[in-house]
Order: sequence, then C-alpha cells, then structure tokens
Amino acid sequence: MRAALRMGLLYLLALLFLFALGHRNQVEKARLERVKAHLEALSLKEEALLKEGWEAVRPHRVLDWAEKGGLIPMSQGRWAP
Repeated sequence: MRAALRMGLLYLLALLFLFALGHRNQVEKARLERVKAHLEALSLKEEALLKEGWEAVRPHRVLDWAEKGGLIPMSQGRWAP
C-alpha cells in the first residue's frame, strides 16, 4: 500500500512538472512571437526611414531646398551678373 502511494505521489509530481514545463514553453513561444512581430515592425520602419532619407538627399531635392533658402549653386553664381 505504501509503495502504491509513493508511486502515485511520484506520478503526480511528474505530471505537475510536465504541466509546468509545458506552460513555460507556451509562454516563451508567445513571447518569442511578440518579439518577432516587433522586430518585423521595426525592420519595416527602418526601411521606410531609409527610403525617406534617400529621397531627402537626392540632388534635385537638395537644389530645390537650397534655392528656396536663397542659395545659388556655385556653377550659376560665377556667371550671374
């Protein structure tokens, strides 16, 4: 009888351990999915910012910005009357 109780207790402890291990794995899997989604969002945001930065420094955009600020390119400034 004592051996059966001991084995039953060990069996319950093993089940409890497996339950806790499975729960921990599920929590870690959910956290990993959230981190992957966040990383993907950051990657898309980085790509958009890089495109925006590239568009901002294109030569014709810089020239337009300089002309709005009253600057004249050197190539035109030398020949201006």
